[in-house]
Amino acid sequence: MDTLHFERYELKYFVPESLTDDIRRFVRPYVERDKNAIGKPGGRYAIHNLYLDTPRLDFYRSCQHDAIERMKLRVRWYDAEAEGPFFLEIKRKVRSVIVKDRVRVSRDELDALLAGGDRASQYYVARPELRDFVSSMSSTGAQPTIFVSYTREPYESIFGNYARITFDRAICFQDARGTSVRADPRVWCFIDASWATRGVQSATIIELKTTSAIPRWMSDLVAEFDLRRIGYSKYATSVQHRAESTWRALDTERIATGGR
Repeated sequence: MDTLHFERYELKYFVPESLTDDIRRFVRPYVERDKNAIGKPGGRYAIHNLYLDTPRLDFYRSCQHDAIERMKLRVRWYDAEAEGPFFLEIKRKVRSVIVKDRVRVSRDELDALLAGGDRASQYYVARPELRDFVSSMSSTGAQPTIFVSYTREPYESIFGNYARITFDRAICFQDARGTSVRADPRVWCFIDASWATRGVQSATIIELKTTSAIPRWMSDLVAEFDLRRIGYSKYATSVQHRAESTWRALDTERIATGGR
């Protein structure tokens, strides 16, 4: 599918990895494995993102300040080699509703759009569905900022309207490298500090996603395991973790040099 638009609600929870088997057993009567994860080791696939932001990190700041309306721009792909296909995504949060628009592009199209210039204009004219993403980039001055990758174990409801539960693990980030979508496999930094996981050790992020009222099995799941909803953004936490790492490095340097 070349384009996609949807609106949904997302509820997020930190859960110790030791509980995930019990949670998986609890939801088994209501869900089936996402077809994209069938046959994958552990029923998981990798998700790779390149987030764009303004030089002042305005998208990050709006998330930190819990703005009523906010936006993220990102490129998403699923292969480790970063050969594509790629998906340009605009993810908006309007109060409690997530609105997501997604457009599939080739590697050549992506390279041109991120680089800008005449080649970008050619693709833009040829594919009007790219207009919103390119317009958002140009109007805000957004540029590649940070890579965020993780593994996802996804399940979809077998009853009623769209409902989905995912288990996200091994979340890591690194700084963007210009307009390249090839990350450096040697420099990933994992987001596992206790301040990032609210003190939960070996944390897995569980997300409950639905386009309408929360189904009964989701409500029962939350009650059964006493899950505590969190406000959490993988992108914002990565930016914050990068800042924390920088300050820790500076403190270490000051100590080593006697405070000079």
